[in-house]
Amino acid sequence: MDQKDEVKGKTDIVEVISSYLPLKKSGRNFAALCPFHAEKTPSLMISGERQVFKCFGCGESGDVFTFVQKVEGWDFREALEELAKKAGVTLKSFAPSGASKLKEKIIEINKLSMKFYKYLLDKHPAGAKAREYLARRKIGSALWEKYDLGFAPSGWENLENFLNKKGFDLADIATAGLVIGRDSTGRSFYDRFRNRLIFPLKDNRGTVLGFSGRVLDDLNREAKYINSPQTPIFTKGALLFGLDVAKDAIKKKNEVLLVEGEFDVLSANQVKIENVAAVKGTALTEKQVATIARIAESVALCFDKDIAGDTAARRGIEMLDIAGVNIRIVGLGKYKDPDEYIKGNVKAFKLAIENAGNIYDYLIDSACNRYDPNTPEGKKKIGQEILPILAKISDDLMKAHYIEKFAKLLSLDVSLIADAVGKKSKDISPPLEFTQSQNTDRLAKESLNLEEYFLALLLSQDEIPKTFLSGINPSDFTNDLSQKFWRWLRDIMRASKFKSLKKLLLKLPKNLSGFVDYLYLINISPNLSDKELWAVELTKITERLKKQALIRNLKAISQELKSAENKADRRLILSLTKKFNEVSKTIKKTES
Repeated sequence: MDQKDEVKGKTDIVEVISSYLPLKKSGRNFAALCPFHAEKTPSLMISGERQVFKCFGCGESGDVFTFVQKVEGWDFREALEELAKKAGVTLKSFAPSGASKLKEKIIEINKLSMKFYKYLLDKHPAGAKAREYLARRKIGSALWEKYDLGFAPSGWENLENFLNKKGFDLADIATAGLVIGRDSTGRSFYDRFRNRLIFPLKDNRGTVLGFSGRVLDDLNREAKYINSPQTPIFTKGALLFGLDVAKDAIKKKNEVLLVEGEFDVLSANQVKIENVAAVKGTALTEKQVATIARIAESVALCFDKDIAGDTAARRGIEMLDIAGVNIRIVGLGKYKDPDEYIKGNVKAFKLAIENAGNIYDYLIDSACNRYDPNTPEGKKKIGQEILPILAKISDDLMKAHYIEKFAKLLSLDVSLIADAVGKKSKDISPPLEFTQSQNTDRLAKESLNLEEYFLALLLSQDEIPKTFLSGINPSDFTNDLSQKFWRWLRDIMRASKFKSLKKLLLKLPKNLSGFVDYLYLINISPNLSDKELWAVELTKITERLKKQALIRNLKAISQELKSAENKADRRLILSLTKKFNEVSKTIKKTES
């Protein structure tokens, strides 16, 4: 086994992709919004059994290495190094690449910078005004130390000089985003963070990937917050502030309280609300949603802005819903943010979290409060806002509940609202999935054909009764790969003592591996995991497939008959006519 195979064998593609995207269980596979093209509903399918992915929208496909290379923009070597590190595999035949060495260097620079800023806040006279500022905001020293807060002093080259003494050159410090070029030539630099309270931005393992700096005077004309720029290790919108501190509390409660800013997190933690993390704005990203979905089943949103009118926030809500996360809304009442609410009335804030309502109740009620549901104009505006939201609810029972609620609020018939939601739903293409209610009559209209569906259905159970082997011949398939796979499967099942499909597939020829990966990614309805229902469906599809083969055979005989008649070959005409009649009778039997 080479080291690529060793890393791949110790890596779960589902776990890796879920660190980038929120995944939703879909039959035996997982589904997600594809990161490689714009789409409204999931068409990216991931198979944990075959360790492969495929987007049925744009066609991107491959293994875990392919995905990481594509999503990060890395070459194979970078992807291998990163996955090897996570899998605990030491690469013997690969020296660390330049990119890998640079990332490790930036991590070390950030770690030292955090210590520098932290020392100044904790102990240095220069940090006195920052300590006073935190005291005014009722943030104790134990809490700022818990989050490793720091202070960047006034002056142009404090951090740069400190890091120089630690052996780092200006180019590396600039790559880490901690200094900025002073002029157009790029020959002179100055510290990015000056006279600011510093918040380290960490991943959930506690690695410092970047920083956020806040002014100490709100009257200051400079931006209230500035953040690290994009670097080889830091991507804006990928992290949640405070998650490294809160992750255990979040897992224990199975819910994350999601706020906008750093001080919302600090104030909540100060009053023993520990399952809290900050988005740094209302624009939830796919990576943040994926992180949330991995550690909690529920999220309580407590944002400063009106979520109903915030397009970015609503996009985040859609992604949370797709990821299967339960969403609640914490009302702020008369307060502008959680920090102010906590300082004004801690007991009321905790009660607001306990009584947080469902997101869809909030959105519907918000629209009805802003527009009059009793006037035609109000109904129109409310409908324009809410109908697309209802159409995107992924759970059918929940969707039906809110359609009924919405109809009552607007004093309209439920069927009218259901039809309107249905029209909006047509704009959303569902992930490729087949159920008994939408089976063979629709297959011709789908990108998936009957042969592929039959084989995918066959592979969805680990044990295949040998009775199905005699019903179909390789010649009944039109696709060359389907023919080859069926012939291989039929022959090996007849010759092998094993009943387990997984064991048989270990002997699969390499030239068929990609085709079988594709078959595994075809989503089969979860209802068909029941062996009896599966057998009924498979029998039905087998009959349909056989009938199609017979019809093709009949057409071929018909063409031969025309040729024989043109040649006036009487013996051949009689022989072909007999064959034609026999095949016709067989087709009629399948229809009876």
